[in-house]
Amino acid sequence: MWNMTKLSNNFTGNIDDLLTHCATVDDATLNQALELEQAIDHVMKEMDVNREEAMEIIQEIHLKEVQQTVNDMMSKGLLEITGHDADGEPLYNLTELGKKIRNQLD
Repeated sequence: MWNMTKLSNNFTGNIDDLLTHCATVDDATLNQALELEQAIDHVMKEMDVNREEAMEIIQEIHLKEVQQTVNDMMSKGLLEITGHDADGEPLYNLTELGKKIRNQLD
């Protein structure tokens, strides 16, 4: 899940510092934060869980989406497993086809 640190830290400082702080938060980051907050509120209400549990559920959903994307890319021949890390988790690299498509998109 993405990092909300820039938006969620308590602010201390003068008005000029506050304006500078707010100016560094771009629209995309702000929209993501609002969407995440809405998702957390929705999960909390629908599943009758606290905020921490809701965030864990959302993170689990994100991880499943990433895994589905990886599986889809592997089935299309865009990714391959090239080894495993110390925890036994697979390490992925782009195949030649994946590199070719990436270069076309750049």
